[in-house]
Amino acid sequence: ARLIRQWWTASDPSLLVQSESRLLSALVKHPFHKPSESSARDKHGGMNLVEFHANDAKPGLVDSRPTVILAHGFGSGLSFFYRNVDDLLNSGKVSRVVCIDWLGMGGSARPPCWQSPVRSIFGNNNNNHQSSSSSSASRLSFCNSKFSPSRAIDFFLDPFDQLLRDTTIFEKDEPLWLCGHSLGGYLAGKYAIRIHDNQITTSSKHRSAVIPNITKLILASPVGFQPLPSPHERIESSHLNPALRLVDALWSANFTPQALVRMMGSSRGQRAVKRALHERIPHLASEQQQSTTSSDLEEGKDYPSSELDLLAQYLHHISVAPASGEYAMNSLLEPVASKGSGVGVYAREPLVGGFMAGSISRQSSSPLESIKVLFGDKDW
Repeated sequence: ARLIRQWWTASDPSLLVQSESRLLSALVKHPFHKPSESSARDKHGGMNLVEFHANDAKPGLVDSRPTVILAHGFGSGLSFFYRNVDDLLNSGKVSRVVCIDWLGMGGSARPPCWQSPVRSIFGNNNNNHQSSSSSSASRLSFCNSKFSPSRAIDFFLDPFDQLLRDTTIFEKDEPLWLCGHSLGGYLAGKYAIRIHDNQITTSSKHRSAVIPNITKLILASPVGFQPLPSPHERIESSHLNPALRLVDALWSANFTPQALVRMMGSSRGQRAVKRALHERIPHLASEQQQSTTSSDLEEGKDYPSSELDLLAQYLHHISVAPASGEYAMNSLLEPVASKGSGVGVYAREPLVGGFMAGSISRQSSSPLESIKVLFGDKDW
């Protein structure tokens, strides 16, 4: 099955790594470094990461400036931060930037589906309210790990905690600025709540009494920040229009956008990914057109080094890789239609409770100095 999938999608792990390397080498001026694959597998569950150092950073010397950790969102990967790295390092305020791929996403290890955050579609595997479609016993699933939302969160946070405690990557007491976007913002917020409530529940054998020194937490357009609508505000699935009922059914059946790209195969899948990028980030296409000359067109070049093409190739490879972390779409999130707020995506375990309780800021032992939550009208 693996060989058939790789043939159908024209992708494999080595091509994914190559697309990541090409993108970062072409579009980021600062060189990057990756820890060895065996180290990543043994110490932090196979999480993929790259690090960039400021030009004025002195190897072997203690730098009081913080390290910025960038955590991507759903369906994305660490290379999507390529436009942020140089600006951060050139600011003179940080010593290095570390970009991570969450377990089961991007270039990180992809645990099989029975070890991934696949939500049960039979009955209720948690105490949270579910829509009627989620509890329907008529749906089938070829793989069902029955992860509760809490266990799905641990799927991502346990290896991330091991990573932050890896002294070969992060020095003891090294100041860290943790920035997460979208789903990455949700997971970053959950991690901050977890460690500063002294409720670390990892299964790691490499435990440490020292809490990672996260001094700033930046949540960029985090999903799951707002509380779930109350049951009496919700609109039942049976009252939705056919299009929304279809989305609700596919979501509840663990059908993801990545699954659709895999079904399309190589050529159609790549075109679909590039079209999605063009629609979401239209300025990339216009910049490519401006850099294209008439002589280039006559020579018939395919522009593999253009920003849009590099990003599209990378996104296609991380999308068609084996399904794993993408199941978090259903295990952590749910689409809800409500009378007051319309249709939206909410976290089954919202962030707002932990932050509203003030549990982080009230701890005198917490190194966290500030929490910033950013929302914009235009973002990926």
